Amino acid sequence: MKLLLKVEETYNVTGRGLAVGPGPLQNEYPGPGNLSVELRKPDGAVTRAMLSLQWFFQSPPPKEPRWGCVLSGLSKSDVPVGTEVWYDPAAR
Repeated sequence: MKLLLKVEETYNVTGRGLAVGPGPLQNEYPGPGNLSVELRKPDGAVTRAMLSLQWFFQSPPPKEPRWGCVLSGLSKSDVPVGTEVWYDPAAR
């Protein structure tokens, strides 16, 4: 398993799901696409989820473009700040 990101912020995106960030840098991870991930919460609980790497429009564009990361079917209470998002590179 490899660490994809550590959640510093969450926000609901109407019609899409729960966005978590910061997402990985676009030049360090191929995308867009869907990933099966493991959420390792600060309290030690571990759950599995599907994460979608998406293009997010930002104006002005950031100096370092990052993937937008969206988890469907989860709420902010399911993914507290400090949660680590891990994935299996071999399954990609």
